[in-house]
Amino acid sequence: MTARTAALTALIQMEEREGYSNILLDAVLRTAGLSSRDRALASAIFYGALERRLTLDYFIAQCLRDPGKRMGRAARAALRGGAYQILYMDRIPDPAAVNETVAALKALGKGKLSGFVNGVLRGLVRKKKDLRLPEGDSLRALSIRYSVPEELIRLWRQGYGKAVTQEILEGFLDKPKLYIRVNLKKTTGPALRESLARDGAVLELLESPVGAAVLKDCGNPSILPQFQDGLFHVQDLGAQWVCALLEPGPTDTVWDCCAAPGGKSFTLAQQLEGVGKVYATDLHPARVELIEDGARRLALHNIETSVGDAAGEMKTVPLVDRVLCDAPCSGFGVIRRKPEIRYKNLKELQNLPDLQAAILSKASEKVKAGGILLYATCTLNPAENREIAERFLKENNGFEPMNIEIGPTRSFDEPAHMLTITPMTGASDGFFAARFRRKQE
Repeated sequence: MTARTAALTALIQMEEREGYSNILLDAVLRTAGLSSRDRALASAIFYGALERRLTLDYFIAQCLRDPGKRMGRAARAALRGGAYQILYMDRIPDPAAVNETVAALKALGKGKLSGFVNGVLRGLVRKKKDLRLPEGDSLRALSIRYSVPEELIRLWRQGYGKAVTQEILEGFLDKPKLYIRVNLKKTTGPALRESLARDGAVLELLESPVGAAVLKDCGNPSILPQFQDGLFHVQDLGAQWVCALLEPGPTDTVWDCCAAPGGKSFTLAQQLEGVGKVYATDLHPARVELIEDGARRLALHNIETSVGDAAGEMKTVPLVDRVLCDAPCSGFGVIRRKPEIRYKNLKELQNLPDLQAAILSKASEKVKAGGILLYATCTLNPAENREIAERFLKENNGFEPMNIEIGPTRSFDEPAHMLTITPMTGASDGFFAARFRRKQE
């Protein structure tokens, strides 16, 4: 299997069924038998075609005899993959992009489509110097330029305003940094930096939050010996700030109620200096096993896991000093890492706020008097963020808002107990947090 064949296989599968892009691509690459260089090429084509789908379709349509005519999934996937190479991968010669895309189709038994795909891609090569993106700030123009559906841009404009929406769109075009959390239970930042340098990787230590760093020139971080030895775990800067907002003391007890795959539980356990305890729960047993595996690798013995529904009765969790309610969400904050999320149908997400409100309300029952409750999501959607926080305070008068005075610079005005983290504030991903304190009885 070639790099183009692997990329096309994954793109067709994305068209045929729902799923996370990283999981789907990893499954294809595991059986492809590619070199590291070809794996990188396949990944670049796959993710690029996903990220730029709407832009690519706009240009492809200009090379079709009948733009309104429906085409099959395989042809559409091949055209997007080929067009991405022609328009965005300067190091690939245009003839190679066309010919290798056609060859990939034939290798997958789709030879009947080769003439059509070959003709359209060659037409794109001829026209590409004259192709232009639409200008202006209309929803359609922005949607095509940034490859984000109009309804999502409209949602952001209504919630955050035109200026912030423009910054969000531009931020999601940038390649995300690889943030990690140094396991200060086992090493120090400078020591890890020196160790990684010997393997050719570069570690840039950050001033805050404590333990945060950027990892560069490392390829797949999970194959590094320092990762295997539990000296760090991968975690976006926004997620690390969410943990910092809980401000746990060394002897505190913390419940991470939607914990899998465990990154925040790991960071919280380290913040507790191995003295306090983290109760990490999740609805799915297989995902709880991921938390347990990570805790063992990091030698974090103060994490106690269990399976349970955060919206139901959690008998395995006692009253605690801190609760992190990182609720299931639409994920619009992690578009740079999972580009397919941007194409979600907003109508299918209408029931999410009720689930989030139910989980938050139930989680609040485990907070001790004077304790802190933090609601968090990795999405940029006021209906799942600000409105849930406001609803919680109206329905739970045993809690009061608790101002957030640390974290990245705010992108816009919002209540002092809420914080929206966006790519332009320093993190790779978008997060939201709202902090509450249970009143003393």
